[in-house]
Amino acid sequence: MALSYNLQDLVATDIAAALPKDAVAEVISQAPFATVPGIFNLRDISGGASPFSAFPAVLRSGLVYRSGAPASTLTEEGISVLNTLGIRKIFDLRRVDERTKNPSPVINGVQIVWIPYAEVVPGMTAARDVEGSMEQVVEMYTGYLETHAPVYKAVFEHIRDEPETPFLFHCSAGKDRTGVLAALIHRLAGSSDEELLHDFTLTRIGLEPGRLALLKMMQSVYGKSVLDNPVLPVVWGVHASGMMAFLEALDEGYGGVVGYLRNTLGFSDWDIEAMKANLVLNPESGSRL
Repeated sequence: MALSYNLQDLVATDIAAALPKDAVAEVISQAPFATVPGIFNLRDISGGASPFSAFPAVLRSGLVYRSGAPASTLTEEGISVLNTLGIRKIFDLRRVDERTKNPSPVINGVQIVWIPYAEVVPGMTAARDVEGSMEQVVEMYTGYLETHAPVYKAVFEHIRDEPETPFLFHCSAGKDRTGVLAALIHRLAGSSDEELLHDFTLTRIGLEPGRLALLKMMQSVYGKSVLDNPVLPVVWGVHASGMMAFLEALDEGYGGVVGYLRNTLGFSDWDIEAMKANLVLNPESGSRL
């Protein structure tokens, strides 16, 4: 189905600017997005069912989902849609203060996994130009490889041990901490960089329903003047160049995703091969290898 709007124009829009409501509604009403009342920016990270992706899908559809933070109290309708998707485990990547403000919902039959960690909230005054801001994004993303190692490891253990149980992971906006984890999963499965970046940049559209809340959260942390800070569109935006720079840092500093899984998370080569096999589609049947 052809879109009425240019997708690339939408994903390139600065985070400080609103997207057309009808364009957002058109995009998020179709795969890979799933409409779950009480959860924004929720989608299957596989491009297999997406009419927007021009790249062959490598990841299985219906297994790995990402999103922004669910509302503390989901409606019966929202819970029903989650059940329809088959999601039985949710990994919460947020800090303790974020969870205090918006606690995870209690959902019968769904396990919430949260592992505490210490993290310094990234500052907004370290960089004042686009180049410096992008470096700050890469530093933030590579930092997640260390601060979030325990919960990232738990996700990959789930992939290894429960390959038939769909799961969801989220942070507050479903952009950065979630984006890094999604990129690691794509890289392990062997997705092309084009498909990985397509999934990443769709976040700009998916987070639009929660964009004003995100901006208010930023103001509560950094002050109202944060919206005038020139680094805002870069550090808090969704930029393919930032993700590509992170992937280069992953390759150079960790030996790629395999090196990260082996040397930082402690997985064996057998574990890594098992996880990859559980993620990858059989191109002929569309099923798990």
